[in-house]
Amino acid sequence: MTIETLFCDARERRLKEKVNNFLNESLTPIQEEINQKKEIPRSLISKIGKEGLFAPLIPEEYGGSNLGMIAHCIITEEISRRNVAVSVTRTPCILDGYTLLRYGTDSQKERYLPKIATAEKLCSICITEESAGSDAAGIQTLAVKEGDEYILNGSKRFITNAGIADYYFVWALTDQKGDPHHSMSVFLVEKNTPGFTIENPYGLLGLNGVKNGILNFKDVHIPEENLIGPEGKGFQILMSTFNIERITLSSECNGISLAALAAAKKYAKTRIQFGKPIASFQAIRFKIAQIATKLYAARLLTYSAAKLANLGENFTKEASMAKAFSSKMAVEIALEAVQIHGGDGYTDQYPVERYLRDAKFFQIGGGTSEIQNLIIAREELKEE
Repeated sequence: MTIETLFCDARERRLKEKVNNFLNESLTPIQEEINQKKEIPRSLISKIGKEGLFAPLIPEEYGGSNLGMIAHCIITEEISRRNVAVSVTRTPCILDGYTLLRYGTDSQKERYLPKIATAEKLCSICITEESAGSDAAGIQTLAVKEGDEYILNGSKRFITNAGIADYYFVWALTDQKGDPHHSMSVFLVEKNTPGFTIENPYGLLGLNGVKNGILNFKDVHIPEENLIGPEGKGFQILMSTFNIERITLSSECNGISLAALAAAKKYAKTRIQFGKPIASFQAIRFKIAQIATKLYAARLLTYSAAKLANLGENFTKEASMAKAFSSKMAVEIALEAVQIHGGDGYTDQYPVERYLRDAKFFQIGGGTSEIQNLIIAREELKEE
């Protein structure tokens, strides 16, 4: 029984077919070109946005489709199995759109969500700092209230879409002496705001085409109306947003794994050794069986967490389970796909080396696997 049979209704299965057809025309022909040139065409992002693939979690009144979390998983998988860097560029828009929808004012939603929904404007989620990685509460960036605006000072690093985003959702302390869990706030900073500068000093092991860099804020004036949610509630907002991120990244991992399995099967059926396809050898068949089993389990975890989200249930533990497991499986599956390809797998003539490089990111980004395990254990050990 397929995952789609278990979790998807007729509308979602039609969506999968529609997305497949669209991406086969728009993304599949250039998926390797993006990897080689390390550049994602803005025109491609615009096409994906106009197709509605940035907006499954945004209501129709703001230009979205409101299709829900299962649909979001479908879309994310399909983009990611072609080139996950394109999906990673989309992810901050999903997360910031969710943050705005849940915590923004009516005015903020009306002003920003329609442009996010169509990818007319790209987003960036800005949390990580030199002293704040896994410890999100360790941020030092400070926003001081002066009259009807905030003065922002500090820096962020490892920021996805740095330099190409239009809207930067920045987490900062609004009370430097208070407990960060209750003195952190979120601000929308638009590009080209005076005092806001961006550096792109490093490349990445994988995710070729993703823009990642450092943000610097020096006396940046932010109008009070750009505060997202209540002042001091930024940490709680962040934790809610992280749950959406974990399901999203799980789906991206599963997309990589789907691609790696397909590539391994294709190669095994066509590579001839000792006078027969290597798919006929038990060692290779066992590898394929293990890959397929790991992938099925990872997708089950991800779609079940998405189903809980659609039902309005608490899915914190399940999202962390999905993220930790799917990312681990993506690395293992991509590594086995390289092994099945033998020497060819170690060259850039086959996509499996890209899958391996890309997969490693997901055991680190969006909360390390170790942090996910801490969350799972915390949830399990709560008194019942």
